[in-house]
Amino acid sequence: MFAHLPTALLLLLCTTSASTLSLHTPRDSQASADYAKDALFKSTILNVTNTYRKQHNATSLKWNDTLADFAKDWSEKCNFEHSGGPNGENLSSGYPNASQSIIAWGHERVDYDFKKGEFTHETGHFSQLVWKATKTVGCGRTECDGQDKGKAPGWFVVCEYYPPGNVIGSFVENVQAKVPRDEQPDGPSDPDVPEQEPDAKECPQGGDCSSGVRMGVSSLAVAVWAAVWWL
Repeated sequence: MFAHLPTALLLLLCTTSASTLSLHTPRDSQASADYAKDALFKSTILNVTNTYRKQHNATSLKWNDTLADFAKDWSEKCNFEHSGGPNGENLSSGYPNASQSIIAWGHERVDYDFKKGEFTHETGHFSQLVWKATKTVGCGRTECDGQDKGKAPGWFVVCEYYPPGNVIGSFVENVQAKVPRDEQPDGPSDPDVPEQEPDAKECPQGGDCSSGVRMGVSSLAVAVWAAVWWL
């Protein structure tokens, strides 16, 4: 079935299957209330997510229970890898609270080149987070032991997005640079989200990051999810 796929896409599929993962767990493993309580988890995800979207001229996302159920089911497997499902997907693990899980994804904007408007493995969480065409989000979380190979450390957070972002060829119109406060759309301004990022490339709080790319191959009408991990 892959006989007519472009060489670069075939190589991506091959390297993805051979990927490995190293895990790092923050020293403070105490779970915060926003992991323990459903309503607080949901409101935290929406407030932090929509603050980033507001800053990058994207409208607020609404909560999608179907996406949340899918995310919860996948998080319960405790495997730190992408589900391969049809939605946009961000993963994080080992952060002390839900806010920091989302902030870790948003922090990637320090490395995103808004002029080029291209996908990179280092900024895939951020571009999905603020993708303008995305309208809904649903997330789940599970406390995993992280002891066995492939297991997520600490709390494993999975967020699903629809319509999915990170579509090759659509970055310029969907991932916009930070706009001045008086030009931002209406929406929340969560105090945990920084106005200015520190110039650092590491994931905040010592958690783990992963990123997915949705590659559109228009001539073949094929879309492939590929998960890529790094230290």
